[in-house]
Amino acid sequence: MRTRLSWCLALPYLLCGLCLPTSTGSAAETQTPRLRQPISLVLSDDGRTLFAANRMTGTISLVDTVTRVVVGEVELATQFSDLKPVPGKSQLLATDEYKHELLFLEVDGRNVEVKQRLSISPYPVSVAITADGARCVVASLWPRQLTFVNLPTCEDGKARIVKVLDMPFAPRSQLLVKGNNQLIVADSFGGKLAIVDMATQSVAHIREFPGHNIRGMGISPNGEMLIVAHQMLNELAHTVRNDVHWGLLMSNDLRWLKLDAVLQPGTDLYEGAHMHPLGEAGSATGDPAGLTLTSKGAVVVSLGGVGEIAIGKEDDFSLYRIHVGRRPTAVIADSDSRFLYVANTFDDDISIIDIEEREVVEYISLGEQPELSLVQRGERLFYNANLSHDSWMSCHSCHTDGHTNGLLNDNFSDASFGAPKRVLSLLGRANTEPFAWAGTAETLTAQIHKSLTHTMQADEPPTDEQIAALAAYVQTLAPPPSIDLVRGVQDTEVVARGSELFRELQCVNCHKPPVYTTPDTYDVGIDDKQGKRKFNPPTLLGVGQRGPYFHDNRAASLDEVFLKYKHQLDRDLTADELGSLLSFLRSL
Repeated sequence: MRTRLSWCLALPYLLCGLCLPTSTGSAAETQTPRLRQPISLVLSDDGRTLFAANRMTGTISLVDTVTRVVVGEVELATQFSDLKPVPGKSQLLATDEYKHELLFLEVDGRNVEVKQRLSISPYPVSVAITADGARCVVASLWPRQLTFVNLPTCEDGKARIVKVLDMPFAPRSQLLVKGNNQLIVADSFGGKLAIVDMATQSVAHIREFPGHNIRGMGISPNGEMLIVAHQMLNELAHTVRNDVHWGLLMSNDLRWLKLDAVLQPGTDLYEGAHMHPLGEAGSATGDPAGLTLTSKGAVVVSLGGVGEIAIGKEDDFSLYRIHVGRRPTAVIADSDSRFLYVANTFDDDISIIDIEEREVVEYISLGEQPELSLVQRGERLFYNANLSHDSWMSCHSCHTDGHTNGLLNDNFSDASFGAPKRVLSLLGRANTEPFAWAGTAETLTAQIHKSLTHTMQADEPPTDEQIAALAAYVQTLAPPPSIDLVRGVQDTEVVARGSELFRELQCVNCHKPPVYTTPDTYDVGIDDKQGKRKFNPPTLLGVGQRGPYFHDNRAASLDEVFLKYKHQLDRDLTADELGSLLSFLRSL
């Protein structure tokens, strides 16, 4: 087994978007330390070069898989979120989440050049490419949209957007199936799967199962099973030691579903289905983060919360696990199923695993890291499942990327069990104390301490430094953008009328600007399963990106809050008034 390599960046260079060799000595001594955070990997057709897309720097690191050193780094974007090869071509497609662009990259040996930058629906997080390399689909998170793109042809060499499709949820993972005729799109936060017809470029139907954090999908070697890596939060379990220990509260799973059952509406989704547990009592795994299949049919899942990968086949009794690095995300196998390459996002390195020997044979550093700030240390703790009992979950497990999985959790924040409540989003929660539905935590640090010790049942008491770091990180999490704004449909005049109505209806009494909450608890005419009626109002910042609504998810949509439940209304609203009010709320 090899130990971690120290700084081994060979021939680094950044020049005009091209990857060109330097002419003199190693630059390791002069390279400025920085965080890269690799999140996507591609192998060249000959297997000699590994391309690693780095989220924080917008660079692609090039790794020689034979000599196992970094042979180049090229700066192409601001914030990479995905990188995929175009089948049959020496091209790559990449998404820049910050610049809202799809990048078309030409690869010539180890030179990489941007051939086109295509403005895309904002916040692109993944791209799926058809087998013929003629089309692609880009999933955009906060607009909840898919963008269908015809890829460049030899005639004009330009890619063109052909359609933008609104989705009923925030999409992330994508998988083309059935000869690229259908596209399965997974919910970024909950357990929904959208089946998209590629011919009509429309949503055919939605399937749902009790899962969340779907970060990997694949098809079994025989083409019959859809494989999904996800987590599952049980609202009937309690946040007590026993339920956490046995995986009753939160489990991490590799689910096998009959593909035809998924694609056909009205079928039994679970007939012929089964699951592999990722971890067990005493040795859990926390946060599946990526999935791939080898050419020999083995499934590989990166376990982001515990720094491991799991490998196995459908008929294996269990999956074997290998320790890699901090927050492994992307994982890819070579064509011979001999080696695996794992992107350790928080270590800024690549693990190379010998599959037969079941061990890491090399760690390849992508560059020297700087000393971490308090916020950066908090980010690493947020995604660290080792903070929980047996490593079943991290903060990210319920608050996906700081947001919410939208599910119910029965914890002790309301001083009782038996009344599960919706997991609250942490985006935009700075200066919105107190915390929890009952407002029982007066400060963010108090709430974090409660979450670690009571909800996650930490094996070791959290330190003051850990709590301070987590609080510093959470306070940096901005509200999600307005869905109407990022879709380009926001009407400022309608929003202004809604703002006036918001004040006229005295909504500001509980949801006071600028944070759109107040520190008190109120009886709003609904109660929980224990009969409690007073709740602290959640901030309305980002409310258009949430749903269902209320503490128990009883309102399926934002309009149901007013139409079905008449929330704090002393009169019925006209259709125009309701439209204006909803437009204002979606603008926050």
